[in-house]
Amino acid sequence: MTDVLHALILSGHMTREHDNEHRSFRVHNQWITTLLEDTGRFRVRVVEDPRGLTAEIIAKYDVVIVVFEGRDGYHEKAVGFGAETDAALLRFVHDDGKGIVWFHGSSVQEDDWGYPEEYNIMRGAKLSVPTGIRPRPWGEALLSIAEPDHPITDGIGEPWTVTGDDILVGVELYAGAQVLLTTFDDLESYRNAPVWPMSHYPVMIPDEGLAGMPGIDTDQPIAWINEYGDGRSFTITIGHDIDTFRRIEFIRMFPRGVEWAATGRVTLTGPDRRGERRFLPWPYYNHEG
Repeated sequence: MTDVLHALILSGHMTREHDNEHRSFRVHNQWITTLLEDTGRFRVRVVEDPRGLTAEIIAKYDVVIVVFEGRDGYHEKAVGFGAETDAALLRFVHDDGKGIVWFHGSSVQEDDWGYPEEYNIMRGAKLSVPTGIRPRPWGEALLSIAEPDHPITDGIGEPWTVTGDDILVGVELYAGAQVLLTTFDDLESYRNAPVWPMSHYPVMIPDEGLAGMPGIDTDQPIAWINEYGDGRSFTITIGHDIDTFRRIEFIRMFPRGVEWAATGRVTLTGPDRRGERRFLPWPYYNHEG
């Protein structure tokens, strides 16, 4: 039997977009926990105030999942984990050979937030307003597998769609990062949008206008992996609403990405809905873990 992996979700301080009367970060944590534990491969725990978390606590786990923004509004300056926890997380991945997962908007990091630049290096990418990060206009997004032969994406059909998600584009990818999932960021979608940019989200539009935004009219990374020292990082920027979590492609891909971050290999094959198993409720895995 495959060993159970221990995952720790760092959460608790999210923007109003992810912490309101209609959508709570606790629901995200519940979806993540259910999806991972339903595979039988993971046991998940959640910390709602990770600031000051020590290396001794973090070392008990195989992988850390970041669902933490450290601010109330997108126009506010974030408060980070603190120097002790930052150092512990970097050692956890780089030296101990463990894994870290950056989920949805938690992967955004501005220079003046107090996080170490080393997080960007560990992540293999920078997501920052001055370097182009922005949400695509609201609507359906077509996603494509960029690396179909990787164990995380093996057998996942493409293209596939998500509706109602916040699709972040304008990622500055670092050398060495391997892109797994992309979307084409077409200029016309911005020009035809009823309202863009939205007032609640900061966006930097260059002097030459929308056509000058970094990455426009190119395939933009939505999920990628990066090796950091002896450990690994997996980033996936979709996951805003339950529609995405219910997509069979996400149900297959996300647990595999977390498993790869934790161990460097993938054993999960995805849910089996044949025969009597077709009656299993979301997320369609074994329920034997």
